[in-house]
Amino acid sequence: MNLPRALLVDLDDTILDAHRNPDEAWIGVCREYAARLGAASPEALHEVILEARDWIWGDPARSRRARLNMTGIRREIVRRALGDLDLPYSPAAEAMADRFTALRDEAIRPFPGATDTLRRLRDDGIRLALLSNGDGPTQRDKIERFALEGYFDHIQIEGEFGVGKPDERAFRNALATLDVEPADAWMVGDNLEADILGAQQVGVHAIWVDPDGAGLPEGSPVRPDRVIRSLADLLP
Repeated sequence: MNLPRALLVDLDDTILDAHRNPDEAWIGVCREYAARLGAASPEALHEVILEARDWIWGDPARSRRARLNMTGIRREIVRRALGDLDLPYSPAAEAMADRFTALRDEAIRPFPGATDTLRRLRDDGIRLALLSNGDGPTQRDKIERFALEGYFDHIQIEGEFGVGKPDERAFRNALATLDVEPADAWMVGDNLEADILGAQQVGVHAIWVDPDGAGLPEGSPVRPDRVIRSLADLLP
């Protein structure tokens, strides 16, 4: 398949392996802090942590607030979980939430071949825009940490621009900045609603990144135009 004039590319879990499999880190900090917090067991604490997490991320308005303040929302998850166990929120509880954030940040890595693919696309003259949800400082830190800025003609972050995916204004601004029409661009991302449905609503070809090869969730109303396992699959 011939490449388009421009690519809009998501950051987390598309270029960077950032948010997959959080349970491993949560159970780790639950084992570390359960006794200090007065929980009956790490497993009991882990169960209510997951319930609080799913409550926050299960609502569009709450999830937007969450991704603009990841440190704060993880503290809120722990606070809510401890409330379900009738346990007080304490300095140790805040330390647990921050320990989880530190573990998750330390684990972030580019997917194999991701930065090399970006370099090859740039060298081939493809216009590239990074289109990321989240707060500005957190996302900029990742961009700087992994030296990603030089690959892109345009970097647009939800917390800086004011709106994020799937809002069509986010896509239209990126297209206008790259000076391309929707038909001349592809969106590449891992989130079916934010990246795929958001791009399709403005007429952009939408490619879903499924790094684990799990396939579309059962009953998903979103149908990507193409499915790939990694950014490298874009290259001829």
